[in-house]
Amino acid sequence: MSKDFYNILGVAENASKDEIKKSFRSLAKKYHPDRNPGDKKAEEKFKDISEAYEVLNDEKKRQQYDMMRKYGGTFAGAGGPGGPGGGAGGFDFSHFGNGGFRAEDLGGFGSFADIFSSIFGGGDIFSGQAGAGRGARRRTASTRGSDLALTLSVGFEESISGTKKTISLNKPETCQVCSGTGAEPGSGQQTCPQCGGRGTISTAQGAFSVSRPCPRCLGRGVLPGRACRVCNGSGQVKQKKKINIKIPAGIENGGKIRLRGMGNPGRNGGQNGDLLITVNVNKNQQFDRKGNDIFTKVEITYPQAVLGCKVPVKTLTKSINLSIPPGTTHGTKLRLKGMGLAVNGSQGDQYVEVNIVVPKNVNEKQKKILEELQKEL
Repeated sequence: MSKDFYNILGVAENASKDEIKKSFRSLAKKYHPDRNPGDKKAEEKFKDISEAYEVLNDEKKRQQYDMMRKYGGTFAGAGGPGGPGGGAGGFDFSHFGNGGFRAEDLGGFGSFADIFSSIFGGGDIFSGQAGAGRGARRRTASTRGSDLALTLSVGFEESISGTKKTISLNKPETCQVCSGTGAEPGSGQQTCPQCGGRGTISTAQGAFSVSRPCPRCLGRGVLPGRACRVCNGSGQVKQKKKINIKIPAGIENGGKIRLRGMGNPGRNGGQNGDLLITVNVNKNQQFDRKGNDIFTKVEITYPQAVLGCKVPVKTLTKSINLSIPPGTTHGTKLRLKGMGLAVNGSQGDQYVEVNIVVPKNVNEKQKKILEELQKEL
C-alpha cells in the first residue's frame, strides 16, 4: 500500500473520530487550493488528506482499510500474496476483483460536499475570481439536507395535557440572493480547474483507485464567476427562525417529535432534512409515571393504619378522599382504577402507596413503641 492514511493525517492508528476530524480540518484549511493558488504540492497534499479522511472517518471503510494494511498492499485474485485465491495469511481478497482492491469496493463515499459543509460550516471555498469559461460538467444528483436534533424540556402537567412551544433556531437556509448556487447573480460561472468540469476527481495510488466528488466545487463541476456577496459562495446562510412545536398529550420522557423539512437545506435541489426533537419531561414532586399508570404516596399514622381512615389524595384531574382500610400495612399500594392516563385508547390507573409514619407530637418512649409497631406492620 503506497500511502499511509494515518501518517497523512498525522494521527495514531487508534485515534478517535474527533481526533481524525480535528486533524483533517486543520490540514484542509492549510493546504486548500484557494489558499495556495498555483502550488501543485499543496494541491497534491490536499488530495491526499481528503482521501485519508474519507476512509478513516467511516467506521466500516476504516476497518477494511486496517485489514488491508495488516495483510499487505496488493490484493490480486489467484496470483495474490499468500497463495492461490487469497491474500496474505490465507485471507480471501478475490472478491475485490482481478485488478486488486479498489476504493470503490468500500462502497459510496457519500457526498463530499456534506463533509465540507459540516466541518467548515458552509464557508467560502471558492476562489472568487471571475472567469467566463464554461465547460461540460456532470450534473450531480440532488443531496438531501442533514437532520437537526435538539432537546426540549416541558413540565409534567404539560406532558399530560399537551401544549405548544415556540423556539428560536439559528440554522442554515438556502441563500435567497443566489438561490443556493453560490454565484453572484449575473456573474456567470467558470469551469472548475481542479476537476475540469466533471464534478469528480479520480486518483490512482498503488492498489487504490478513488473516485470522489470534487472538494473545490463540491461536485457541481463549476465555480461561480464571482462568489455571492451574501453567502460567500456556500449557497447557504444562517438565519434565526421561530418554530412552533405541538407537544401531544400524554408524551413520555424521551419521546420523539419529527418535524419534516425543518432541518438543514438540501443541495442541488435536494429535500430539506428533518428536525428531530427529544422531549425531556421535568420531574414532579407528587406524581411518578410508568407508561399510562400514575404513582403517588400518602402518609398516615399507626393508629390510622390500625383503625382505618380517609385521607385526601390528588389525582391528575381532581382531589378525592381515599379510604384506608383497617389493618393497612406499610408500603401497601391501593389502586384507583381508571385514574391514570388515557393514551391511544389505553386507560391507565393510579396507584397510591401508603407509608406509616411516627407522629411528631410524641415523646421518645411513645416514639420507640410506635416504631416497633410500625416494623411489625
